[in-house]
Amino acid sequence: MSSSKAVIIAPTYLYVRSRAPSEDPPLDLAFGKALDVAISQFNYYSRWTWRPLLRQAQRCAMAVLRQELRRLGVEVGREELDEAARRLWRMLAAWSKSPYTGFLRPKTRALIFIDRDGGFYGSLYAQPDFADAVTEHYYEVKSFNVEERPRRHVEVQSRVFALLGPLHLVYFVEVGGFYELRERVLYADLSVIDDVVAFLKERPPGSEVVELGRLSASYPHKVYVREGGAWRLAKA
Repeated sequence: MSSSKAVIIAPTYLYVRSRAPSEDPPLDLAFGKALDVAISQFNYYSRWTWRPLLRQAQRCAMAVLRQELRRLGVEVGREELDEAARRLWRMLAAWSKSPYTGFLRPKTRALIFIDRDGGFYGSLYAQPDFADAVTEHYYEVKSFNVEERPRRHVEVQSRVFALLGPLHLVYFVEVGGFYELRERVLYADLSVIDDVVAFLKERPPGSEVVELGRLSASYPHKVYVREGGAWRLAKA
């Protein structure tokens, strides 16, 4: 493949937003962001200290929650904030005892799509929550029970991330007043690529054009190629 080819690239969240805009209320969005940042920080610092980190994680989560609520222009009462704090504490307690604390957030990846039939080069930036550098499995964490509360945007995002490698969709379930972590493993479904390419061909706002050589040199990547009407994973 020619390194000088122009590639239209966009972040995964733009594709997800175009296909399945989130309908979650602002408080839920802020809560999810707070948990996401707190567990990422917990995993990072747990590598460098033996000290308990649960209280620090809780303070981090609450700081992010308040910041996100201000950013979204949302006012919540003291009772709602206290309930969010209690939920975060129980979720972080469950996370601290889980097998996922050894994983770190990966560098941004590039999913590159080369349509030789149509002469088109496109790409998505993709960054799941965590990665296992040994097995090349990826982990995306959700603050709600995805089985009881399925979300279209989670399905669309997961289908993209699974193109990187096996994706573990990890989610919290409340059982008897406590939280447990469960997971569902998803594998690459190449049928999603046609829709991704159709999205990129529209050159959506927020996309950019980069040279293929610079893109592949700057980011860990996987390349999918279409020839004869069928997509396949290109050899590394």
